[in-house]
Amino acid sequence: MYTVLVGRPGIGKGSAINPVTNIVKEAGCANLVGDRITIEFLLEKLSKGFPAISSNGNGQVHFGKDSSCLISAAELQVFATASQFTLPIMADLWDCREHPFDYGTKTQGKFIIDKPTVSLLGGSTTEWLVQSIPHSAVGGGFTRRVNFVYAKARDKHLPWPTVSTGSIVQDLVEDLRNLSLLKGEMKFAKDAESVFEQIYNTSDADDFDDEATAAYKSSMWAHSTKLAMVLSAAERDDRVITKNHITVAVAAVREVVKDIGMVFRSVGESTLVHAVDKVLQFIELKGYCTRADIQRALWRHISSSDLDVVLNTLSTGGLITYKQQGNKVIYEVVPKIP
Repeated sequence: MYTVLVGRPGIGKGSAINPVTNIVKEAGCANLVGDRITIEFLLEKLSKGFPAISSNGNGQVHFGKDSSCLISAAELQVFATASQFTLPIMADLWDCREHPFDYGTKTQGKFIIDKPTVSLLGGSTTEWLVQSIPHSAVGGGFTRRVNFVYAKARDKHLPWPTVSTGSIVQDLVEDLRNLSLLKGEMKFAKDAESVFEQIYNTSDADDFDDEATAAYKSSMWAHSTKLAMVLSAAERDDRVITKNHITVAVAAVREVVKDIGMVFRSVGESTLVHAVDKVLQFIELKGYCTRADIQRALWRHISSSDLDVVLNTLSTGGLITYKQQGNKVIYEVVPKIP
């Protein structure tokens, strides 16, 4: 699974990612790599394989190679922009091919990776994200394979959070170690098949969806299945995906669909697209404001004449509305229809 937490600086992306990374590292159940690497280095590591130890249940221990890893990228743009080939290759690796994955470079030669399995847990602001992913790639292979989880604000403000005892962390560590021993194919329970069939048959874009939303919708069934597998493994050892697992997974994926347009709304052909996004963000943050309020806050990002163009464009497009209040014109964002 590829999951990227998206939000403004200070919203808590690192606070969510770093504890997960620490627990996984302590459990030693995954091959953890950071974001300060290139895609070529990652392919070389996967081709050589990470040391893997397994048991057949009869006390016999087998030493082998493992071509799986978890990329922890709290600053996704560092990893995404390290090479022009990063995003296309990550798109290919997401498919978890059962046959060997071949890749060659001029300097490093040819890499052959046996059954690569790569997961990504990353974080990014919307600004860095749209700068890291070119417009031509939005709606393409990489973005439709990623769960971009968007947040406008922190869920809770706790200056003095309760410190949990170490037993919770140790329980999670032991659970992860047990999960890493699960092997074999996962299957749907009989009553879960109808839920999967519904999401599979409805993973289609609407006529007026933006590029990123349309692309992600085509993969909703795959994202739902992968998340359902995670939920099953976290709850039971029989490798069965229950109706509840797939139902919860589908609901989570639909939440991602609702916000993915927000993540990539500042991507486009227009030279003013970043300014447009900043104006929208400011009006959303304030609730309502005047033109003078916007210009005062964003004078470094947009000229007075360009602001007139942006406000007119947003108003004509139905994204904002305005009303006369005394001798002032007040701008508001049009609520999004569910």
